[in-house]
Amino acid sequence: MPPLLLAAGLVWSPAADPGPPPAGWTFVDEASRDGRSVVTYRTAELADRPTRPLHPDDRPPAGAKFGSVGLGPAGRHRLGLVWQPTTGTLWFDADGDGRFAAGERVTLGDKPYAAKVAVPFGGGASQERTVLIRKRGDGLAWAVRGYTTGAVEFSGRRVAALLTDGDADGCFDGAGADRVWLDLDGDGRFDPLTEQFPLGSAIDAGGTAVLVRPRPDGLGATARERPSESGTLSVEVARLAKTEVVELAANYVSEFGELVVVRAEGKPAKMPAGKYRVDSVRLKLLDPDGKVWHYTFASADRSTYGVEVARGTETTHRLLGGVKVTVAFDAGGVAPGGAVQVQPGVEAGGLDLTSCEVAERFTGYGRGVQAGIALTEPGSVPVDQCESGFH
Repeated sequence: MPPLLLAAGLVWSPAADPGPPPAGWTFVDEASRDGRSVVTYRTAELADRPTRPLHPDDRPPAGAKFGSVGLGPAGRHRLGLVWQPTTGTLWFDADGDGRFAAGERVTLGDKPYAAKVAVPFGGGASQERTVLIRKRGDGLAWAVRGYTTGAVEFSGRRVAALLTDGDADGCFDGAGADRVWLDLDGDGRFDPLTEQFPLGSAIDAGGTAVLVRPRPDGLGATARERPSESGTLSVEVARLAKTEVVELAANYVSEFGELVVVRAEGKPAKMPAGKYRVDSVRLKLLDPDGKVWHYTFASADRSTYGVEVARGTETTHRLLGGVKVTVAFDAGGVAPGGAVQVQPGVEAGGLDLTSCEVAERFTGYGRGVQAGIALTEPGSVPVDQCESGFH
């Protein structure tokens, strides 16, 4: 059994609707700016079986691989892919209805395939974007085309700004992944060496450390001076007894947009005072049998900052406490013998489990761990069962 404690129930709070964009911010559906590419492709993870059952009338070609494109906060909005590398046959569920209509089946050539999709940003807000899919080796990679432009104000200055999507989720607020460009010298251009910065880092603007916090849709951003006061944060990882943390990377994002990565359990990490949220976690646990469990977690709620680091004091945060499991399905209108769509979910401390692998400690060889789902009659008699990945 994986070395995490399990209980029933699931709690998830979607990100709030950011509201109407401020004046002056616009989205540009282009792949380049000033002759430079502003799109980032992400490799699609492909498997021999789909994570969600296909409709009986959707019969993929022999030798097909299956995957998905993850969009929106934490990539939770997943659009299915079917790929046959020998023939170049691509199916892409652009409208997210779980089917592959005739217009969603193409032969992929040397140029990227472009499809219009709706990217959700939380709170019911969504906007149309263009997904690009291209070949990468024998597999596929995708990107979301476009960038946003506007301006931010700090230290009495109004500075032109540009936001780009660095992790192909269609959002522009991913600390450590997305990029912000600032025309600091006011020459009307963005220098790729001196005026492009990873989101979540403090930017030196004329001797002032500045933090930029964009909206998820990229249609607006605020900038402010980095807090000068600091405190410390000590992390405790909730887990079963007799397990050992062998690797940790917990990404905390402040209310002002700064990314702080905590890489050790129980060792106080110095950070600016303020409120933080846990954005994502990569964790490796060694169990008593010598196996190493690899977990990744991500948060879809980028609006709640529940960890407070006070000036001059040490704060202890229990990470991944209270693991909860749920299985959701829509059985409305299903006749006897029909298919039921089942969606498992695992949440720990407000974070969703997105992947799990187990490996031998010394060989390093790993295999994916999937959720087993069984439909039973009264008396626990199995009717059907299947496996699913974590998304």
